[in-house]
Amino acid sequence: MRLELSSDGRYAIRALVYLAGRSGRVPAETIAAEAGIPRRLLARVLAELSRAGLVESKTGREGGSALARDVRQITMRDVVEAVEGPFEVNQCILESRACDGSRPCAMHAAWQVAQQALLDQLAHTTLADLAASVAPASLAGVTEG
Repeated sequence: MRLELSSDGRYAIRALVYLAGRSGRVPAETIAAEAGIPRRLLARVLAELSRAGLVESKTGREGGSALARDVRQITMRDVVEAVEGPFEVNQCILESRACDGSRPCAMHAAWQVAQQALLDQLAHTTLADLAASVAPASLAGVTEG
């Protein structure tokens, strides 16, 4: 079983880690080049992060993007849900139907516990935690499809 983020989710985290190490607004071209994010995808990711109140962006000569909140106030759950949507198991594993509390399948309780553990971990991991463990040079030159 693979549990992974979409490319938008990975790029969102990468962009925020990059911005966490910068002061002031950074042009999208700079973020894309230095954080290894395709420019066309970065625009969409920054728009999603802006809608979620995680990034402030300004266009024009003095434009660019910056964090909208302190790095200690941005959780990985905030980031993941901003670009991936709410995290929830909503398809029954054993039957071809929606799976919720009103008609739980045999696996429902186990999946709920696992889901909550993941959400708790993401909610307790801040951008500050992540940025402190990532060497600034590790983002440079990274490319991904």
